[in-house]
Amino acid sequence: MKEKIYLGLSIVLLFAIFFAIASGDVVVGVLDSTLSFEWILLLVFTLILPLLNAAEIISNRDSWNVLYWIGLLLNVVAIIFVMRFFKIEMLY
Repeated sequence: MKEKIYLGLSIVLLFAIFFAIASGDVVVGVLDSTLSFEWILLLVFTLILPLLNAAEIISNRDSWNVLYWIGLLLNVVAIIFVMRFFKIEMLY
């Protein structure tokens, strides 16, 4: 049951990020500019959900549950879209 909740939250987060990127109501390029309330929530959930999914994968090592892994993959995709939207580069 918990794995379905995490997967559902990951899917909702990904679609919310797509919607926020499509609306485009924030100044793109710098993180020190003012962000709307929706972006603050999306950034917090983008950082917390992968940690929760990874913690569940680590704590349930005996059972190999695919839903946790799919949720973690969707979270990584969400992180990549957020990084591309705010023009954050990993390598210099």
